[in-house]
Amino acid sequence: MLNERSRKQLAFEHCRLMNAGDVDGLLALYADEVTFEDPVGSDRQSGRDALRTHFGRAVAAGIHEAPGEPVACQDDVRVLIPVLAIMDYLPVGPDSVRRDRLTAPRNPEGRRLKRDSTLVLRTDEIGRIEELKAYWGRSDLELIY
Repeated sequence: MLNERSRKQLAFEHCRLMNAGDVDGLLALYADEVTFEDPVGSDRQSGRDALRTHFGRAVAAGIHEAPGEPVACQDDVRVLIPVLAIMDYLPVGPDSVRRDRLTAPRNPEGRRLKRDSTLVLRTDEIGRIEELKAYWGRSDLELIY
């Protein structure tokens, strides 16, 4: 079991590895049977293969995550961290359009997405992330240049 400081560091490490585009490093932070929802309310997915695909799309979009100050929960397993993410509209933006979370831009070239979210990470008994939930809504997503 991780202490509060270690859970906070784990959240920062997630953001650092995402910014580095290190999908394998990210996956090493996660349990084999990880479950995730991004955003919460979408289809719940599980397993490292699904997570690899999910992270790979974000990395392909040139994602940069700016983490805020994490908060450790008193349940000894969760940590919450606000994250401002900026990424290219392509290839992830059309999925948000299909799901009615975003209006399609007239010219997607050069457009970027800005997303405010809160990540909730739940850890297992050996300190790996076994669940990731990303909370964000339509008003937290915008197109920028």
